[in-house]
Amino acid sequence: MNTIVFLYLFTIIRTMNGYKIYDIKDADRFNPYNYPEVSDELDRLFSAAYLFTTPEKESIIISYLKDHSLHSHWLREHKELCDLVTHGNCETGHIEALFEACKGNRQFLHSYEEYIRNIEVE
Repeated sequence: MNTIVFLYLFTIIRTMNGYKIYDIKDADRFNPYNYPEVSDELDRLFSAAYLFTTPEKESIIISYLKDHSLHSHWLREHKELCDLVTHGNCETGHIEALFEACKGNRQFLHSYEEYIRNIEVE
């Protein structure tokens, strides 16, 4: 029991303190060089998802990391990819924090999503 409580508290503390709070201004646009932690997390996530060839891969990743929401047909048709994204196999705290911070800046959000849609894994 104590181990479970400790792990739970460790996760809460790491989530609260482990990620930057991003301050997105109205004139800001996404540039991956300004967000190296986000770029690193995206690189690791897309490397883990490399073998999934569905054309909806980027939409699934964006939808979950932005809104913690997935369409039911994605869950049925792309279960393994959805499991990868939702079960915390890859760190995504910086990605999610940046999505949260840019909700009020549509142009930043659009450029951030477009960057994700165009990631190529080598």
